Amino acid sequence: MRHEFIPYAIAFRTPVTTGAGEWAVRRGAWLRVEAGDGRVGWGEGAPLGRIDSPAALQDALARGACRDAAFELAALDLEAQRFGRPLAWLLSDSPRPRVAVNALLFAHDAGALAEEAALAVAAGYRTLKIKVASVQPAEDIARILAVRERVGEGVALRIDANRAWDEATALVVLRAVEGCDIEYVEDPVPGDLRAVGRQVNVPVAADPASLEEGWRVVRERGADVLVLKPMALGGLRATRELAVAAIEAGLGVVVTSVLDTAVGVAGALHLAASLPGPERAHGLATVGLLEDAPVEGLYPPHAGEMRLPAVPGLGVHLRERAP
Repeated sequence: MRHEFIPYAIAFRTPVTTGAGEWAVRRGAWLRVEAGDGRVGWGEGAPLGRIDSPAALQDALARGACRDAAFELAALDLEAQRFGRPLAWLLSDSPRPRVAVNALLFAHDAGALAEEAALAVAAGYRTLKIKVASVQPAEDIARILAVRERVGEGVALRIDANRAWDEATALVVLRAVEGCDIEYVEDPVPGDLRAVGRQVNVPVAADPASLEEGWRVVRERGADVLVLKPMALGGLRATRELAVAAIEAGLGVVVTSVLDTAVGVAGALHLAASLPGPERAHGLATVGLLEDAPVEGLYPPHAGEMRLPAVPGLGVHLRERAP
């Protein structure tokens, strides 16, 4: 089989600000694998952290989890094409045809964030995720309270600090918003999440940066929810094994993107559709954060859900370049 990586650098429509910093451009690479029978499988390598140069991207793609994820996704795409079913059917005998997804909110100002939240709810989203820890704690408290007041009850709120708070700051914010019925706080601090979770009435979620870290959370019951990024964990099969173990242990599981393009997001969508247990909103409505890319086949979110591609394989491909 022949393969090639096709690098990309795609601007975010609006710079993305999180507790880990600001992103203006997403760098990664699509993987094209051509089999001997003429079929083409697609994968994507998008490193977990921010990549600021072509050289850094090349280094990241030379080894590691995102490279493994790219090759596995392309191989699964080819296998599912030969099987004649969408890729999710390789992972489950009864995948869901669609999954709920959360809207991702970034606005700094409390009023602007509340307006962003209202627009998401009007579009059909029933779960909202707020990025926090890029402003002062008092501002984050005001932002969260403003969103809850604007959207009312019945809309789930998640908050994500990207490990940017210390314990004291996390407790100040979380105690102030305990009455907002927060579904969970993701990575409030580096290290022991339970040290925070034991002191507040807000569930904690862990976003493991490696497969080993994810398994440790499951063994130690180190969080109430696991937030899993197959791109960062080496691929769909290894991530699904971890996800199923977490669900069987009583943890919640949410699959999210790494702010990659529709190729990687489609793979994560197939994984989310294959999971057993209670349905949850997954963090996959992120392709629209990027400027347009030459990728076809992924249905955009509609009424807070994403529909699985119905064609055999991944269902998403890069538009072929003219010879």
